[in-house]
Amino acid sequence: MYIKNIKIDNFRNIEKCNINPDKKINFIYGENAQGKTNLIETIYYSSLFKSFRTNKNINLINYKKEKLFIKIDIVNNEVNNILKISLTNKNVKEIIVNDKKPDNYNFYRVLNSIIYFPDEISYLKNYPAYRRNLIDRSIFYINNEYINIFKKYTKCLKQRNIFLKSDDNENDIWKDQLIEYAYLIIKERINYIDKINNYFIILNKKENIKENYSIEYSKYKKENIKDELFNGFKKNKLKEKKYGFTLTGPHIDDFIFSVNGNNINKYSSEGQKRSLLLSYKQAQILDYKDVYGYYPILLFDDIGSELDASRKINIFNRLLENSGQVFITIMDIPDIDKDNTKVFEVRNGDFSEFII
Repeated sequence: MYIKNIKIDNFRNIEKCNINPDKKINFIYGENAQGKTNLIETIYYSSLFKSFRTNKNINLINYKKEKLFIKIDIVNNEVNNILKISLTNKNVKEIIVNDKKPDNYNFYRVLNSIIYFPDEISYLKNYPAYRRNLIDRSIFYINNEYINIFKKYTKCLKQRNIFLKSDDNENDIWKDQLIEYAYLIIKERINYIDKINNYFIILNKKENIKENYSIEYSKYKKENIKDELFNGFKKNKLKEKKYGFTLTGPHIDDFIFSVNGNNINKYSSEGQKRSLLLSYKQAQILDYKDVYGYYPILLFDDIGSELDASRKINIFNRLLENSGQVFITIMDIPDIDKDNTKVFEVRNGDFSEFII
């Protein structure tokens, strides 16, 4: 999969953009606050129809304009698809694929991208909600139905929490349905973590990585998920009525990211944390390739800003060996091979191809 052409109107500070990227490596070069990340964000938004920088999509529209528009020519297995997206400042969104409105979740398969951005390290360092979000987004990349299950779970959870805040102590009609949805989510998480840990082992042996990475989600045993959920509800029954909040389920679970068997939030350096996150992305890419037979588009915003030179070169080379089309924002033009590479310079939202 690769982007053959991308046209952008009024996306943040990009008022007009029309570029033809290389099939392999594309560097987005420029000073800070010129629009480098905005191009990366455009591609990511066109994949999942949400931003990695804001929860409000209307913030993506140029403040002088009333509407943004994106048109992307995508090639996948020699098949061309034209994706068009428009969004108004009234939050009216339209998605068109090959001049037709796609059905259900089909638009999620048109353009697929995996992103690394510096602030994402907070998913590992801060609150469990961030770590859950990282894993859940990753599962959705390879299983579009997962988000549908999660929405049903969230809706059911909301109804049960309303019940818990009521004076009714007997008619908990939501618990059994909540357990069913929770079971599906937890099972998907366990299966996915098992796969990622296996990829970590494969990558470690293949590339002689000195550090051993792993993710733990050991609260449940696969064969006893429903029993453990039921016991959790039973144990927390009085507390739930007291606090008016469901205290059992995937919405409060956590994941432990480890380097050499040690929780990264207790024992690892910043460089180790970023190396683990980048290796996680590599495992995610390989899993995607195994599922669909092709690589997703890889997006890097300011790769290695806090990595030492040797660690950055090592990780960068490994990722490029196992990827398709890549977009990377940079402030300095690297010493690069001219083959299969393009550099686009951006100044105040205006893009031009830089001749290497």
